[in-house]
Amino acid sequence: MGWKYALILVEIEDGYEQCELVELYNIDGEPAFCKARIMSPEELAMAAKDVERDGVNRWFFENGTFEWAYEENIGWSWDWSKNP
Repeated sequence: MGWKYALILVEIEDGYEQCELVELYNIDGEPAFCKARIMSPEELAMAAKDVERDGVNRWFFENGTFEWAYEENIGWSWDWSKNP
């Protein structure tokens, strides 16, 4: 996979799914993401197209743990619970 926008599931609370728009890519063959940086209407349209095509990405939610990083003021942090 190359680079694309994705809507990733980060939390389910009281039956409500919370998602975040991210930029999805690979680092050394492993999936990774960073907060999306939308700088133009064209990028927003591209993000909408990627999300419409792929739907909600649940891989990170199913393979790790999200935590809101209050102190760092960075948003969601994610720890991979990869099985050996």
